[in-house]
Amino acid sequence: MIPADIDLTDIADDLAGDGVSIGSLDGEYPGLADALSGVVEGARESGFGELRFVFLDSAPAVAADQRDIAQDLMDMSGAETLILRSPAGGAVVSDNHSRAAIESAQVHMFANPDLVAGTEMFIGDLDHVTVPWQGLNLGVGATVLVAVLVTVATLRRRTR
Repeated sequence: MIPADIDLTDIADDLAGDGVSIGSLDGEYPGLADALSGVVEGARESGFGELRFVFLDSAPAVAADQRDIAQDLMDMSGAETLILRSPAGGAVVSDNHSRAAIESAQVHMFANPDLVAGTEMFIGDLDHVTVPWQGLNLGVGATVLVAVLVTVATLRRRTR
């Protein structure tokens, strides 16, 4: 559920510029938005995909709402992966990476109070954790299919 004090439209509009929305942190830490924008751009250039980063000034009363907020913002912004952080943790949602890979990689990010370094670490960890299971399964399936066809063709030749 999206809490009433969270304006998704404002956050999505902020994300449209540089992929970063950090609320009041922008005034408190000059240069933070630019540094995070650089991480977002670097993720795109490295093949990670369309990343967005959001920091909420206050955490929702229900921790699970962070995931709902992140999912809605990802859908609204056209991102493939969205990192949402708050003073009480955060959430990560992605269309490109499995939930298991995200949960493994996000542990170190949420433990790191440095938003830029934590996000860079998350991207690096996720790139190393992700296994292309779909491609591997297709390759194994194709190999098995070829082996079966060759076996059937060989057996038909021998019986003739």
